[in-house]
Amino acid sequence: MNRVETLRKKAADPACSPSEAAACRAMADKLEAQERASRATEPNTKEFVRGMYAKQPHEAALPWVKFGVTIHKEELMQWLAMQEGKWINAQVCQSKSGKWYVEVNKWKN
Repeated sequence: MNRVETLRKKAADPACSPSEAAACRAMADKLEAQERASRATEPNTKEFVRGMYAKQPHEAALPWVKFGVTIHKEELMQWLAMQEGKWINAQVCQSKSGKWYVEVNKWKN
C-alpha cells in the first residue's frame, strides 16, 4: 500500500478525528498532484496500471486466449480516481525477464 492509499484509509477510519481526517485527505491530494506533475514531466517513464495485472495464459488455455488479467478492485479504483480525462489507453507487455505487466500507453498522435 503506498503513502496516498494509507492516508486515504486513515481518513476513512471512524476513529480518526474530523480535523485529522481532513489533514490526511489534504496530504493525499497534494501527493497525488505531485505524482501527476511528475508523470507529466517524464513522458518516457513507464506508468503501470495499479490493480490490474496480466499473466501468461495457462498452458491448457484455448488458442484464442492471449493472456490472463487479474484485477484488485480496490487498488484499481483508487488508481483510476487519480487519473485525468475520460479515457486511459493501456497495453499488456512482457518484460525482458518474461514477466507480463499492464502499462499506460502514453503515445500521442
